[in-house]
Amino acid sequence: GGEASGGGVKSVATIVADRKAAAYAVVDPTGALALTPEPAMPTDVAVDPELRALILKTRSADRGEVMLGLANGVMMCKNSKICWWNGGNILESFLEVTWKRLGVRNLLIAVLDEETAEYMRTTWPAVPTFRPEMKIPSTQDGTHPANRVSTLKYDLLRKFIATGTGVLITDLDLVYVQNPFLHLHRDADIEGQTDGFSAEWSHGKFGGIRDTTMGWGAGGLYAEVFTINVGCLYVRPTARSALLMARVAHRMAAEKGWDQQMFNEEAMLPAHGDKNTGLVSIRILDFLRFVNSKTFYRSERGRFIPGASAASDTTPVMVHMNYHPDKHKRMLCLIARYHEGKVDACDHLPGGSEPGT
Repeated sequence: GGEASGGGVKSVATIVADRKAAAYAVVDPTGALALTPEPAMPTDVAVDPELRALILKTRSADRGEVMLGLANGVMMCKNSKICWWNGGNILESFLEVTWKRLGVRNLLIAVLDEETAEYMRTTWPAVPTFRPEMKIPSTQDGTHPANRVSTLKYDLLRKFIATGTGVLITDLDLVYVQNPFLHLHRDADIEGQTDGFSAEWSHGKFGGIRDTTMGWGAGGLYAEVFTINVGCLYVRPTARSALLMARVAHRMAAEKGWDQQMFNEEAMLPAHGDKNTGLVSIRILDFLRFVNSKTFYRSERGRFIPGASAASDTTPVMVHMNYHPDKHKRMLCLIARYHEGKVDACDHLPGGSEPGT
């Protein structure tokens, strides 16, 4: 067979030759792309030699990727006054699943205080850890403890990207049911879990206005989409990803605010004027596979609960407890259901944070 053309049917040899020529076509050095080239990878990021060596040793051999989690004493909740989920060692439960049950060996934990470092040394000695040599910006003094920890993510991501490593940065208040690296597309600069709880909110939709004072031009459309959750975000080591993390890190050092809002402003809002927001490619992870807790327990409850009647193809890759304060209780029920076979373990929990919701 062959391809039709204006002059008839091309031979297979001609088709192959044409495709080879196209693959090696010379870009016009005076063309638009040459005159305004793609951004270059930043060269101003210093990576400690020991950290670089640890990253390269830990990352997966096939794709050069790591899972990165940040942990401090709050996550262990030995003092219930400093955690807000009614007790329970979230770090321990996360490692029980991710390290022990799923066997994710390209996992790195950044320990942020001596209490956590000691816990990891004595309880989880095989899990690779490091102590970041960086401080939480003083601009974040007085903010929520979880927000203060998250401010360090962006400078850390800059360092990992500088080593050419892909990073799945993860919060600890989630339960992986399957190895997430087997469910990524890797075709965008960033690939993240959505805070949306329906297909429209997760993937985006258009709304409209009608201003009758305009007469013929009364109508107009606008876009709506829920934020990306930085608690489950895959970052490819591209120049655009690196520049995004640099912008967020700079803002966190210069102004007080919620890191997730700043991240989404820098990633999702279009560039304009002298603002370099946007300028990254984005993929939203399947909201029924990388599931937030509102989707699991509330908006799509009938899909997942009761567990005895849930179809096998509804099994998530992970569930993130970002919408519920009783985080550890809900983590434990998910572990019981998906890792211990107790299919009804989560059925009794309400959809919201209060009974009857």
